[in-house]
Parts: sequence; structure tokens; C-alpha cells
Amino acid sequence: MVQHQFKVTTKWEDGRESVGKLSGDILNEQISIPAGLGGNGTGTNPDELLVSAASSCYIISLAAVLERSGFTNIDIQQSTIGLAIFENAKFKMDTITHYPEINVDTTQKEQLKKKLPKLLKIADNNCMISNSIRGNVDVKIEPILK
Repeated sequence: MVQHQFKVTTKWEDGRESVGKLSGDILNEQISIPAGLGGNGTGTNPDELLVSAASSCYIISLAAVLERSGFTNIDIQQSTIGLAIFENAKFKMDTITHYPEINVDTTQKEQLKKKLPKLLKIADNNCMISNSIRGNVDVKIEPILK
């Protein structure tokens, strides 16, 4: 079994209106409760980080799957939306939907159309974040071919 550790440190002082600090190997960001949830909205927040992790993991997995399948000149622009709900007196991330806009070499577009449903599923199954949240968060993929 291969193992890898990802270490971050966080610091928080005072109550819910405060601003904390998140640091990792590369990340160095302020954190707070989102303004839409009654916080001050400074820096990023755990919800945005979860959606960012899912989005960045999926786009990297998708690019790798396309490359391994022989596609060239890969260009993917992706937006991702996380839908949080308040249910049973708790907030939770309910759905994360990826909207990848995929462009490959012109001569390969028809081939991609045929293989795309299978490749999207393989990319999702190769994404560590998707695998980690599966069963708790519904992950959807709505592709657009350019």
C-alpha cells in the first residue's frame, strides 16, 4: 500500500466573527465563515476548499485519462458548483457538479464523443477526492465538447 501525508496547520482565535489562518506546503490563506452563512467572509472557507479540491482533482484526473486514451491538444476549462443544504439541523455539502468544457485536436472530436461517457466515469473513479466523498456527496459531471 502506498501512503502519502498531506499536512496543513490552522490557527483560530476568538469566536465566529474572527479570521483564522490556513497553511500548507504551498497554501497560505486566511479562513473565515462565509458571509452568506453569517461570518465575515474574509479569505476562503472550508466549503470553498472542498469544492476546489473536488474540481482540481477531477480536472487533473480527466486530463490524464484523455491523454492516456491518446487524445492530444487537450484544453479543459471547468467550472464546479457545490450545493450545500441545511438538513436535520446540520449543514452539509449535498451535490458537487463539474462542468468541464473539453477541447481536443479537431481530428479527434468524433472519437471523443463516442468514448466520453466511459472516460468521464474513469476520471471520476481515479479522483481521490471523488473517492473520498462518494456516498456522502453526490458528484455529477455535465460535459460540454468544444
